[in-house]
Amino acid sequence: MATEPLTRPADVSVVIVTRSNRKYLEPCLASLIGPPFRHTYDVVIVDNGSTDGTQDWLKATYPVVALIDNGANVGLSRACNQGIAASTGRYVLLLNDDTLVTAEALDGMVDFLDRTPEAGAVGGRLMNEDGTVQACYNSFSTLREEALIATRLGEALWPGYPSVMDATEVARVDWICSACIMLRRAALDQVGLLDEEYFIYGDEVDLQFRLQKAGWGVYFLPGADTLHYGGRSLDRWRRRRMVYRGKMLFYRKHYGPLRTVALRLLFASLSVAKLAWWGMQSVLPWRRERAAREITSNLEVVRLCARLQ
Repeated sequence: MATEPLTRPADVSVVIVTRSNRKYLEPCLASLIGPPFRHTYDVVIVDNGSTDGTQDWLKATYPVVALIDNGANVGLSRACNQGIAASTGRYVLLLNDDTLVTAEALDGMVDFLDRTPEAGAVGGRLMNEDGTVQACYNSFSTLREEALIATRLGEALWPGYPSVMDATEVARVDWICSACIMLRRAALDQVGLLDEEYFIYGDEVDLQFRLQKAGWGVYFLPGADTLHYGGRSLDRWRRRRMVYRGKMLFYRKHYGPLRTVALRLLFASLSVAKLAWWGMQSVLPWRRERAAREITSNLEVVRLCARLQ
């Protein structure tokens, strides 16, 4: 990383959004700023109201890193847009704060975009701590797929469904996980930034859908590996509501009223069935705490299906 102002825009601007996650942000930055990368880059960190001393630590430890302090949680998509707007790199790397990157991955993605002018975005494999591969990329949603996910029938039939995790060759795909995704700034200038109506979840799929519609390719690059701890920001019950909200917004924006209504009916009917099940489970003393969480979560989904505009 350059310690002096660059005479030209960096090859890559790394944008990281964080919120009270210093435990993971520290090793993430160490993995970025330590290794000798071939390409120039700068780092913009957008803090969404951390209360664990993240801002003071960053100022003292990494003064070269640009810091945007929102003072509150303004949402992931809005914070990412702030970071992108404050950066100047030819490419933008959106990076989760709970990741560890390597020079090979970052340089490999830059090299790929340099030699593939039609590529608007590229991302690689996301790895677990034990060396296994996480969900990497997927096709755009269908009602059949959403039914298989929501009922868990898909996972029962095909481990890891619906994501692809074992690809070994470069492939043009519909969308890749945004824990580590490199975007061409020229493509963003054409299609716009992340839609801030998505608070979290779904914004990256929406952006890549718009990239595809504009003729840009989204590519999976298996050699660009990133360690991703994952699931550190929301518990499963809060995440359910936000994931469903993102899916319904995506359908409303891109799939028309009929499929949007069908998706809402699917989510609402399954949530009602779960409410009945967990209502019965709540009479068991050893299940009451879990049942209370499930009932609250599924009630939120039903209300969301009814009122989301």
